[in-house]
Amino acid sequence: MIDISKLKTFVTVADLGSFSKASEILYITQPAVTQQIKALEKTIGAKLFQRQGGKMCLTEEGKRIYEIAKILLGSYEGLMEEIAKIKKDLKDTLFLGVSATLSEYIVPSLIAEFHREFPSATVKIFTGNSHDVEEGLLSRVLNLGIIEREPSSKFVSVPWLEDEIIFFTYPDNPLARQGEVDPEDLYSVDLVMREMNSGTRKIVREALERLGIVFERLNIKIEANNSRTIINIVKSGYGCSFLSKGLILKEVEAGNLVPVKIKGFNVKRRFNIIYPKNTNVTFLASNFVKFILSKTQEIVPERV
Repeated sequence: MIDISKLKTFVTVADLGSFSKASEILYITQPAVTQQIKALEKTIGAKLFQRQGGKMCLTEEGKRIYEIAKILLGSYEGLMEEIAKIKKDLKDTLFLGVSATLSEYIVPSLIAEFHREFPSATVKIFTGNSHDVEEGLLSRVLNLGIIEREPSSKFVSVPWLEDEIIFFTYPDNPLARQGEVDPEDLYSVDLVMREMNSGTRKIVREALERLGIVFERLNIKIEANNSRTIINIVKSGYGCSFLSKGLILKEVEAGNLVPVKIKGFNVKRRFNIIYPKNTNVTFLASNFVKFILSKTQEIVPERV
């Protein structure tokens, strides 16, 4: 007998080409992923994957099973959704991808409030940069994503909250006393930045390049994929950085960080709720979108 969880693990590994990525997104250990795949192979009587150039690829037998498994999973999810609608009970699981910035403010409190209103629902949160969230959605492992940049054309995008990117430093930095600096002054400071695929970094880079700054010439001394780590490094008395205003607001109010204006630098962006085109949003995901939009006084789009 083949259970749904093993099929979901199999399809996830096939879509991502990696046991480790599948374990991260499914919230199970890598040995558990390996065990489930081996159990499936034993039941079927054939190898389903082979390694090619560091990536797990489907064998011919695996490709045949994959196509059927996708159909079965789609039918199963549709069945669970219809049952939820009939019972008017959101007893289902939402696989939500959240970009790193949003995972540290706004979204956690909204998820907690959503769960209090719909206690039968389960929410599993995957945190990564915007690129990771998009990848998880395209693999169909995640139902919904909230990212900090405009998505690619592969996604339907629902504009959400407006955000502002702030340049900041520690109180004893000479820049903090200046209040405003020229863009060229950035060449002489040490920077602590988000990682390469970060939506925040992409937006900052584009804005600085519009001001004539050659991004590769900046002194990026430290990179981190966690905004709290960056805040703590700058707080300790090292360098400057760019992050969401919402992330540093409490630290600014406490006097631990100081915003510094860059002439001509005014960066505002929209966080976007996204899901792949040509796919149906689950009943639970649709309700979650409507919930967070209503709580943030945004208009609910008709298509959700």
